[in-house]
Amino acid sequence: MIGGGMAGLAAAERLVDSGAAVTLLEGRHRFGGRVLTEPGSLGGAPIDLGAEWIGAEGELHDLLVSSGARLVEARGRQLRRAGREWQDLSDLSSLARRLVQRAHDPAAADRSLVEALGECGIEAEANADEVRAHLLRYVEGFHAADPERLSVRWLAQVESTQPAEASEIRSAGGLWPAVDALVRVIDGRCDLRLGTLVTSVRWRPGSVEIHTERGATYRGSAAVVTVPLPLLDPATDQPAAIRFTPTLGDKRAAARTLPMGPVVKVVLAFRRAFWRDIESLEDALFVHAYDQPLPTWWTASDPNLPLITGWAGGPYAARLAGAAGEALKDLSVISLAAALGMAPRQVASQLEAWHSHDWTADPLARGAYSYVAVGGADAWRVLAEPVSGTLYFAGEATCGGGYNATVEGALRSGRRAAEQVLRG
Repeated sequence: MIGGGMAGLAAAERLVDSGAAVTLLEGRHRFGGRVLTEPGSLGGAPIDLGAEWIGAEGELHDLLVSSGARLVEARGRQLRRAGREWQDLSDLSSLARRLVQRAHDPAAADRSLVEALGECGIEAEANADEVRAHLLRYVEGFHAADPERLSVRWLAQVESTQPAEASEIRSAGGLWPAVDALVRVIDGRCDLRLGTLVTSVRWRPGSVEIHTERGATYRGSAAVVTVPLPLLDPATDQPAAIRFTPTLGDKRAAARTLPMGPVVKVVLAFRRAFWRDIESLEDALFVHAYDQPLPTWWTASDPNLPLITGWAGGPYAARLAGAAGEALKDLSVISLAAALGMAPRQVASQLEAWHSHDWTADPLARGAYSYVAVGGADAWRVLAEPVSGTLYFAGEATCGGGYNATVEGALRSGRRAAEQVLRG
């Protein structure tokens, strides 16, 4: 097993339950992959610097419930400041969803969202420019995607099956309980190796030889590979990329049609939740400032906690490349102040601590999650297909049905890969 994220842990759980001998190799010194929960400041409230939002049903939901996690439904409005007024974006969001379906022509060849919008004839309609702009910002943020590459065919599918509104639940203790529950099940029943970075895989039907950065070699009859897609492509010359011999040309080609969306996530901890003093924001869940480096902010699952999360996805995150430390903190304070209609010094004076993670700069992720580029709607099928009954692949990008880019998709894909191994 290569990779100890949610897909790898789910696959290992199913395999050890069947009696298979499993060795799990994880390059990080922790499990969970793109689920990253850290102890917080100000009373120790856990902070999710990776995945956070989940659905009201599904395998992840059930796993958290069984682990004793307290799940909280997100409630509140999405607002942005327009001059001295506050605009509720709910109506724009519903219009944007209808615009996606209008732009998608099932009988036409796949095309990018930008191209499709240019051909669907909405220019003469009332507030067409505003709805179009809202949709583009939504896919840049929520899907962390480039609208000029994003497949309108995939977007229409995912918005009909797994839109943003389908993920309105958070765990008060973060998503770590789901990771911990899987680790507890397999610990002592298989060989778990943290800090073990795989560099190359040599294989032939029925035999796999895995080499690590520190010179260790592991052998087996099959391997389940669950690393993020960029690590399957050694042509990028990144230190964590895995070289396969023989090569996996079809897998690499498919992976290139599923780009990893860049994301920078920041959590600011304050002395108190001072934004609640703004009357219009008493019931706000999200506040947007699209002209700022971090354009989207949301409140904690417990509204009384003085925590607020900043998010930059897609092109916004790309523009933040290289920003870190005090520079990123300052940009975060400036962005939040603009979103709230306050002076940066007022926000900075309340700041107690801050946390951040740049998933694009993370060498073992190189992005937050996948989206589907033009022509890639069926790429997940190619990635999910076993190779000679020897190599098996899992991870959110290998899950169809609109579940790629989700922890739910990672879990489902891991269990699917395990079943493929057991069927031989």
